[in-house]
Amino acid sequence: MYSGVFALLWGLGAFLYGINIMSEKTERAFGNRLKIILGKTARGKYSSVITGTAVTAFLQSSSAVTVLLVSLVESGAVSLFQSVGIIMGSNIGTTVTSLLIAFDFSAFAPFFIASGAFVKLFAKKETFSCMGDVFFGFGLLFLGMEAMSGAFSSVKDNPVFLNMIISASGKIGGILSGILMTVIIQSSSAAVGILQGLAAEGLVSLDNAVYIVLGQNIGTVITVLLASVGRSVKAKQIGRLHLLFNIIGCLFFIPLCALLPVGEWLSRLGNPSMAVSVFHIVFNVVNTVILFPFYDRFVREKEERF
Repeated sequence: MYSGVFALLWGLGAFLYGINIMSEKTERAFGNRLKIILGKTARGKYSSVITGTAVTAFLQSSSAVTVLLVSLVESGAVSLFQSVGIIMGSNIGTTVTSLLIAFDFSAFAPFFIASGAFVKLFAKKETFSCMGDVFFGFGLLFLGMEAMSGAFSSVKDNPVFLNMIISASGKIGGILSGILMTVIIQSSSAAVGILQGLAAEGLVSLDNAVYIVLGQNIGTVITVLLASVGRSVKAKQIGRLHLLFNIIGCLFFIPLCALLPVGEWLSRLGNPSMAVSVFHIVFNVVNTVILFPFYDRFVREKEERF
């Protein structure tokens, strides 16, 4: 039992560190360029959504993008009009990590770690050095995921562990556990990845997983809200908009998941990890499609209020 717990902790640590180093080093290598891209390419509604999606997929973190957006809006480099679309796009872009996990690149983890370390050691320029760290983090992410999957398999018969899983079941329990998990970990990508591991081992049913994913999408906004504390009114608007978008999406999907056999449909994919990823993608894409017609209204309401 204890070996399984230690394996779970080591896997979680490696997974979180992998995501963190990928996001941090990518932003360090391309941070100034990303700021220019956000400010220059996100001119219209559609381009703002596309830019938000692309930059978030590149950084592997919606929190990193929205925290960056807070500083850009505060400085006036990005307008509130642009930020609405970028936030919508960031929700879609963050789903890329779950898709990569579903395809299971764990067999290539040693290659990414070795190549990343090699580039890091011999790189002369900081940009290449940071990219070495990104490759290293990518490999570490999948190594940690593999360790967690093995740990879930070894502790799944433990009564204490099973009781924790059972307590997180149901609509409300699933949403609350998803929020709590993401707030503690401070990464929706990592939280969804853990859920994929639990689903793959049969510890969480797909019927419950959909509600946990809804909660995780609300929990991810906490980082942005914390980043906006003590800052300007414009900066706080970003966190509020992000929270509003995800809550609206959650309220739309709860009755759908309750009335329709969503879990059964997802199970037909035959891969629980992929099923969780697909639902995560569908939720964020559909939510953006629903909210997009109200784009101008979100901007107008915020400007009138503040």
